[in-house]
Amino acid sequence: MAASQPIRWIIGIIIVVLVIVVAIGYVGKPSSGPSSTSISQLQNSTTTVAQAPAELYVSVLGSDSANGASSTPLRTINRAITLTKPGQTIIVEPGTYNEQINITSRVIIEGEGTNTTIINASGQMNGINIIGPGANGTVVSNLTVENADNHGIYAQDVGNVKIVNNLVERNGVNATTCPSPPAKPTGPCINEDKPIALVGTSNVTVENNIVTNNLADGGISVADLGFINPGSLVATDILVNATHNRIIRNRVMYNKGGCGIVVASYNKGVIDNIVEDNFVGFGVAGIVVATDTPNSTALNNQVINNTVTENFIPGIIVHSNAPGDVLSNTTVELNRVSGNGADAEVGAMNKTGILASGDVMPISNTTIKYNNVSNEYYGIWLRNAPGANIANNTFANVTVANYTK
Repeated sequence: MAASQPIRWIIGIIIVVLVIVVAIGYVGKPSSGPSSTSISQLQNSTTTVAQAPAELYVSVLGSDSANGASSTPLRTINRAITLTKPGQTIIVEPGTYNEQINITSRVIIEGEGTNTTIINASGQMNGINIIGPGANGTVVSNLTVENADNHGIYAQDVGNVKIVNNLVERNGVNATTCPSPPAKPTGPCINEDKPIALVGTSNVTVENNIVTNNLADGGISVADLGFINPGSLVATDILVNATHNRIIRNRVMYNKGGCGIVVASYNKGVIDNIVEDNFVGFGVAGIVVATDTPNSTALNNQVINNTVTENFIPGIIVHSNAPGDVLSNTTVELNRVSGNGADAEVGAMNKTGILASGDVMPISNTTIKYNNVSNEYYGIWLRNAPGANIANNTFANVTVANYTK
């Protein structure tokens, strides 16, 4: 009987082990659900849902019935815009796109480069339109925009837009510009027909663009929006200032008419805009800050560190044109101005570097400092400009450094 005791212990240990194994198996097993076979069948039968591409692609070899993925690009930029979510990026692959681009929602349009990605707007009103607050935050970059009847790139009533690294050339080929006074227009016309035009915009940056060989009216403009719409055939009763826009590091040259860069008020006001680090040359006028119609306002605008050369009339112009205008606190500093022309319209009968003139109303508190003016008859020419702060300018080959009429 004593020999059976170890056997009982062994049997007991075996029973305990079996209980533990059963318990572990029970805990590890799902309480309910399909068997391992049904899980495998479910995995094999799962349908993959196509994901919308993070970026939309456009190609001259694409199709507008595609979804815009890199492997299945769209054919037109306008179709891509209709498919974008706010802030989505459209990559425009090399090629020529024969369309006017219309942007009314926030989008980022990136070309592959100005040498290869071309918007040919032949026969179109404009090349690219960016219009309305819905388009706030839009970016347009790395494109060539050419051959539009009027504007190359036109932005109206938008904010925080960036227009960067584009080539804008040969626009204004069939322009509807207004005739110069005293001639009267015979129909709707565009007062400021520019390769790049901003109307009633705020915090827009126009940077590092080349604006050249355009046919209509100069280079880049900033203006307010209202009953005179300087950039469109259609006016509006809504008055919108142009404020805090930055025109920086552009090359504006060899354009046929108008001002190279102009900040001008027609309605409410152009306020706190900056024109900086640009090259403006070989056109009609250089850089202009102006009030153009009665009771318009230009305040606190800055023209800083630009190179302005070989324009037909003076290089930098601050000009009040009409009764009731307020043009004040313009800063003209650190510019290089050379070899520009006369402005007989205001009485500057010889070549002039920097001109400030109030035709009817005075222009006040203009600062003209630290500029380098060369190869002009008049370095600085003033008329009806009380409170002007003229200091620390340098002159070379200038007959009359400072003239006040």
